[in-house]
Amino acid sequence: MLRSRASPPYRPLLRLPAKCIAIAIAGLGLSLTPARAQSDAAAGCTLKNHVYTCDGAAFQKALAGAQTVSIETHNTDGVARSQLQELIAKKLAKTVATEGGHADLNFLLIPIAEQGVVNTSPGDVDLGTLRVYTAAADGSRGQLVWAETFSGQSDLPWPAVVHGLIQQFQSRFHIK
Repeated sequence: MLRSRASPPYRPLLRLPAKCIAIAIAGLGLSLTPARAQSDAAAGCTLKNHVYTCDGAAFQKALAGAQTVSIETHNTDGVARSQLQELIAKKLAKTVATEGGHADLNFLLIPIAEQGVVNTSPGDVDLGTLRVYTAAADGSRGQLVWAETFSGQSDLPWPAVVHGLIQQFQSRFHIK
């Protein structure tokens, strides 16, 4: 089982006023609320004390059964979108769903921004998260089946975080 720290529910995505972020996210139809943790084993992940514990075998089973995958990123994040498309289409051999089209899984890649607290420690901080959900019947996010968190120095540029997060995910599941 992998343990991944969950981000608090209302972390701002960038270092902008919360009102600007809320307007941008509302316009894109994204949600800042955390994934619902499910108590049954089919969900793949459970949440306890802001830490997700995910079942790798359950995730691999869901991934193997998926044919179509949707991509969700923050704002108009071309870096995350293009790298996720490459991962899904080329490395996982899955079809990327069209906007509003049916998908078996939803890959969500977003930054984990600071909460307004100045980090003076020299250690790594959580910078980005890749979460994978099943698709609900109405096309929205279903159950969380995988949560991957990437940590590093707080001044690491977003494209490097995206690359590192995808590389970490590929390494964990031996995806070449």
